[in-house]
Amino acid sequence: MSLARFTLNPRFPSMWRDFDDFFRGIEQPAQNTERMLVPTADVVENDKAIEIHLELPGFAPEAIDVKLEGNQLTVSATRNEEKTTENKGWLRRERSLGSMSRSFTLPNTLDGTKPEASYKHGVLTVTLPKKEEVQPRSLKVKVEA
Repeated sequence: MSLARFTLNPRFPSMWRDFDDFFRGIEQPAQNTERMLVPTADVVENDKAIEIHLELPGFAPEAIDVKLEGNQLTVSATRNEEKTTENKGWLRRERSLGSMSRSFTLPNTLDGTKPEASYKHGVLTVTLPKKEEVQPRSLKVKVEA
């Protein structure tokens, strides 16, 4: 199988120029623009708790805010441009700056008075324990023969 070289059709030069302009804007986003970021999340349930893992690479721990109001958990954070006096001479910058917010509606089976949060290797883990009456219990039954 041989590869054929693609050539532009000279009958439609303005169309190709429009395509180039459109994709050039996508390829090289404007620098220093703030965007609303949406982190990916994994939600895991076990017998004792629900854990929410959010990917937040590059966020400083002090820039992360976790709020639990009623049955609504909201995680928000901001990643600002680093303030330095030297000229960095960027050739390309793809890391996004801006704010992030993600909310979760939680079931009533969770104990909202004991949430825990930890941030390690760019992943925020929020652990919400289940209420005692909801956790499964096992009973041993004596069987007599």
